[in-house]
Amino acid sequence: MTNTMDQASQQDGLAEQASVKVQEATSVASEKASELREQGSAKLREQVDQRSTQVGSQVRSLGEALRRSGDDLKNEGNDNAAELTSQAADRLERVGSYLEGVSGADVMRDVESFARRRPWMLAGVGLLAGVAASRFMKASSEKRYDDSRALSQTGYSTSQASAGAPQS
Repeated sequence: MTNTMDQASQQDGLAEQASVKVQEATSVASEKASELREQGSAKLREQVDQRSTQVGSQVRSLGEALRRSGDDLKNEGNDNAAELTSQAADRLERVGSYLEGVSGADVMRDVESFARRRPWMLAGVGLLAGVAASRFMKASSEKRYDDSRALSQTGYSTSQASAGAPQS
């Protein structure tokens, strides 16, 4: 009987040790996951910061070019078109300056805020982006299909057919 009680207490001790080990492993895994999530978030903010600065510079340059075009239109006597291009240039330069000066975290916060205020607009933008991507994929697949069909019929690719070289 004492032997049975010793075995039972040993099993209880082993179960307790296993439980402690599982809790420790869970704690370590949770800490690592949290650390990795924070690292990923920091990298994302850094990438958004770099890209927004680049895009801001390009948008501001576009605004400046549009302003020069507006000035040319004004010199030619086309005041209505000059006024419209000047307004568009102002807006582009403002957006470009914003993107150049804002941090990645601020851009992400602004996008999230916009998505919360106007979820249907965000869904519409996503839909338009998806339609554009599918049209692009369809157009490029038709080109590849035409090339492969021409290759199978003639033994030449369409780019090599004009040069007269057989496909290798």
